[in-house]
Amino acid sequence: MTANDEKLRIMVVDDDKVLLKNAAVLLGMNYSVSLYPSGSEALRALSEGTLPDLILLDVKMPDMDGYEVIRSIKSKESCRNIPVVFLTGLSDEEDELKGLQLGAADYIKKPFSQKILLARVSNLLKNKENTRRPASVVPESFSEMECRVAELIIKGYNGREISDKLFYSYSYVKKLLASMREKTDCDTLGDLKRWLSGEK
Repeated sequence: MTANDEKLRIMVVDDDKVLLKNAAVLLGMNYSVSLYPSGSEALRALSEGTLPDLILLDVKMPDMDGYEVIRSIKSKESCRNIPVVFLTGLSDEEDELKGLQLGAADYIKKPFSQKILLARVSNLLKNKENTRRPASVVPESFSEMECRVAELIIKGYNGREISDKLFYSYSYVKKLLASMREKTDCDTLGDLKRWLSGEK
């Protein structure tokens, strides 16, 4: 990004004032950051103002939880393609699975490493404007994260290499691959690669 380029916009939604302040400092150097202490205020802003390029969203909030917020976001035609990243203290696997099933692009547990957060945000935004699904055969049921993994599979990367490139644990990547194989009725990674390449 050059000095003359408009900064990409990140919306941060969290009832924790300290986190909002830290997010403004951490992300503000490279991005235009807007802060909202509740889900209802964030949804109102999405209806009235300029849309962000990415949303960081807490799960547990007093007025409406993050799951309700993402359902509303994904139901709006103008907002459904905005990547949503959950930032949450909930560590149960079922909570993470629920978030991903509702369309979250990522799920980051608190406390988190600032470097990892920045790397994942950068990774999500890097190709936002020119992101295309890797092939017309990719099913609509693939999440944004699964589409990104699919791109790397087509390029020949294996699970561990995908883990390294996306800054995710290998166990998390394996879960994504299992979900993708289930959605495409593929038994192996090789089958999935051929399927995504249109060789099914």
